[in-house]
Amino acid sequence: MYFAAADFDLYQPHFQGDPEWNGRRLDVRQRLQAIGDALCAQFKDQGVGLDRRESLHHPHATNGKKVRRQRSMMFRDKKSRKALQGFLGKELGKDLDSAVNNLHFQVGLDDKEAYWGLRIDSGAWYDLNVLLKRAEENPGREEIVAACRQAPGFQLEIDRGGPRPLDGMTNRDWRDLAGTLRPGENSLEVVRRMPKHEVAEGGEDFGPLVCADLFRLAEFYALACWSLDSPSGASL
Repeated sequence: MYFAAADFDLYQPHFQGDPEWNGRRLDVRQRLQAIGDALCAQFKDQGVGLDRRESLHHPHATNGKKVRRQRSMMFRDKKSRKALQGFLGKELGKDLDSAVNNLHFQVGLDDKEAYWGLRIDSGAWYDLNVLLKRAEENPGREEIVAACRQAPGFQLEIDRGGPRPLDGMTNRDWRDLAGTLRPGENSLEVVRRMPKHEVAEGGEDFGPLVCADLFRLAEFYALACWSLDSPSGASL
């Protein structure tokens, strides 16, 4: 799936709030959807169900009347969300249809770059809890380290802070994170970034590259994604 340098210009400040560009942004949205659908199909072949959502492509009250970026997000499917809702209960599980309240894959554009990876926002505290429970002791930590080594090129960011190479994270690093991060308060992101000129130069190879990259995070996703047999489940 191809993105031109001009696609990134749509998110420059003087275009962000202008509805005249909604059609162009819709076209970008549809191309991001195509990448998301391809990833969902890859995971379905492995028995993992994912649903897809997109951010708004037009100025709206929910985005502050400005489209600063666009992204497609892939997260646990309806069946998996229902199981988690059953565990959490109606009140805690009411917001699970929002992608950001689930561990999710993402691919997006802003005015400078494309980015893709895996994100756990503070609203997905049950997923971060599972990852940290695994990181508290071996063999869980060793499994996380092994999964990280399958994804060179990605950076780990905590609360959008300074990046660290994911494949360089050690057993001790994950032990330290297990003792310091707090589900519901902290966010964790695994991300790759590519300047817009490199995306444009890559042409039609960009979409397959992103899908292949995200699929290399499958083991990390499995270790962080809540399920009924996760370690400690979701601590209420």
